[in-house]
Amino acid sequence: MPDTITHVNALPGVTIQNGPRDWTILQRNAGGTADIAISGTWLTTESEFSVQARIVEEATQAPVSAEHDWQDAELDMEAGTFSMVLRNIPQGGLYRIETRIRRQYASDRRATRGDCIHHLGVGDIYVIAGQSNASGTGKGTVNDGPQLGVHLYGNDERWRLATHPLEDATNTLHPVTVHGVFHGHSPWLAYGKTIYARTGIPVGLIPAALGGSAVDRWTGPGKDLFDNMADMIAKAGGSIAGILWYQGESDTFQRGKVDVYAEQFRSFVASARTLIGREALPVLTAQLNRCKGVVGEEHRNWSAIREIQRQLAADIAGLHLIVTIDYPLSDEIHNSSASNVAVGERYADVALQHIYRRPADCRYPTPVSVAAAGEDRSRIRVSFASLSGDWTPNHPIADFAVEDESGFVKLKSVVIEPNNDIVLELERPPAGEVTLHALYGADPEVTLRDDQGRCMVPFSIRVTESIE
Repeated sequence: MPDTITHVNALPGVTIQNGPRDWTILQRNAGGTADIAISGTWLTTESEFSVQARIVEEATQAPVSAEHDWQDAELDMEAGTFSMVLRNIPQGGLYRIETRIRRQYASDRRATRGDCIHHLGVGDIYVIAGQSNASGTGKGTVNDGPQLGVHLYGNDERWRLATHPLEDATNTLHPVTVHGVFHGHSPWLAYGKTIYARTGIPVGLIPAALGGSAVDRWTGPGKDLFDNMADMIAKAGGSIAGILWYQGESDTFQRGKVDVYAEQFRSFVASARTLIGREALPVLTAQLNRCKGVVGEEHRNWSAIREIQRQLAADIAGLHLIVTIDYPLSDEIHNSSASNVAVGERYADVALQHIYRRPADCRYPTPVSVAAAGEDRSRIRVSFASLSGDWTPNHPIADFAVEDESGFVKLKSVVIEPNNDIVLELERPPAGEVTLHALYGADPEVTLRDDQGRCMVPFSIRVTESIE
């Protein structure tokens, strides 16, 4: 088993030489269980004995079930070794494996000691992939401390309690993800804690992101960051429940990268699903957040990537989109620590609904119709789905931009109708193909929110022909 215990000198009693380390999260199977294999040596003066193991709830010290109480291991008397498999361990935890030597014919019938493995969980493992907002660069104080049941398989290839920074490079065995910039806060501890609190299913996290990385380093085997991710997954047990992806900023700086982003991201998803052997492996992804200091045509690229991300989530089964554009930054491009907690909770809401089938509201107001109105197309009507309650505007409403073949068209007015459709009146009739942008550019102003405080999903959609 990957990340196993290694002992050289046997102590009196049972010594576990191979098995999971303390803090390991084991990926549950489709039936919600996992098996654990352990093996090792024993040392006793008894001629008749058995080597046994059991798995108990750490909170109560009681066996997980009668099936998981003391079980005899298989013994190789010549080699002085034992082996066994603890089967069908139910999702949950935290658990402890205990071992002993049973001396049923000794004058002192008390069992001889054995090694233990502590803080084990059977749950779901998620790999973290992408660039700096995934690896964690948030700044600022926030209440987001560690919690038993949310564990990390670190760059040192050891399981431990998950704490910030998740991408800590101390004793790393994966230098490819060492960015050099001081790591801070990321969304994923909040994600894991929310899942655990709502489901009771422990969460394991595998950090594999790299700040500044473009998508072409993730597209499949032979790409350094994809191969590193695959290596981390294999060493953490070989199976995961899904991917937490946050990336795209680096691909906004060249139009050529924008043009191939959709193709390259599709390649990443397909390659990851092939790697894990799950055709519909869940991938949770964020639309690009805000970015300050962008000038000129780069604004177009930020909107283009966001629209590509929106379309990909609509086209690829099992790909789920999170909106992040409405959260504060801690510098020009990175979400603050407080924002990261909220982002992690948004990821968790999506997972709760689509992976865990639990009641959760992960909706964002989404356009379902963008159509021209009037003979000269000087009005545009936008209808939305997944709107909670009503729009609450801050005036003037600044969420929209209209573009035609001549450039951007100024808006004369923006009106919210009683049914929450939005009607834009243009200062001039548009010419040729018309595109409506919502939250255009790198750092747009959010002035419309629904009753849950959620902004609309950023989009860039072609306006259809007249409906009046």
